[in-house]
Amino acid sequence: MNKYIDVFKAIGDENRINILNLICDKSICAKGIAKHLNITEAAVSQHIRVLKDANLIIGYKLGYHIIYDINNETFKESIAFIENIIHKDESYKNKLEKGLIKDSNNLDCFKKCIHKKCTYKRILKEELFMKICFPVKNNEGLESIPYGHFGSAPSFVIVNLENNDIKVVGNGDLNHEHGKCQPIKALSGENVDAVIVGGIGAGAIMKLNSMGVKVFKAAEGTIKENLDMLKSGVLKEFPSNHTCNHHGCGH
Repeated sequence: MNKYIDVFKAIGDENRINILNLICDKSICAKGIAKHLNITEAAVSQHIRVLKDANLIIGYKLGYHIIYDINNETFKESIAFIENIIHKDESYKNKLEKGLIKDSNNLDCFKKCIHKKCTYKRILKEELFMKICFPVKNNEGLESIPYGHFGSAPSFVIVNLENNDIKVVGNGDLNHEHGKCQPIKALSGENVDAVIVGGIGAGAIMKLNSMGVKVFKAAEGTIKENLDMLKSGVLKEFPSNHTCNHHGCGH
């Protein structure tokens, strides 16, 4: 196992990848590598040492120079190692499909798992979203009406679909300067998977998306009705370049 770890570590560098690609084209010495890749010979020597330690390249003397070539055997073994992992994964999935694996459903860890991609009972229907945030003006639980703008919402109702828990947090960024909404601050540090709101600026969308949070356009109706529409795939996701026109806002 350690030799594969060394291989994958060795190729986890752009310069070493470039060196391997160069050596694939032609056997070459360290000085030639430095010239072709426009890096120092000292740097090349360090990369060569890493590649040799991982047995990815071999060197042989030709006159006064050490010429380097690809060690095909190591690459073949590494590819076989990866293919074996893929084969095991496909084999496991095939056994699940054929009902040949019976005891996995009884594993306690699977029953209690809240991971989005948990495979308990093949997990049948993957829940893409667990914690959903709704900006609101008045908190009435699931009967609340989603607010028309993210940044100026007085508070947020956060629904946890895993246990149907409802949490309300105040907008910690309510009085932010125009165009400088800080979603993390607004949500008081709460981690959510999706936001459903009537309107929102492009800057806030980009920040939320960068946090892995999807942003959907709220439909008319209550939080409960919007949750049903989210689950059925009816709600539309806001594009990152969306312009909010709430109360003349030009976010």
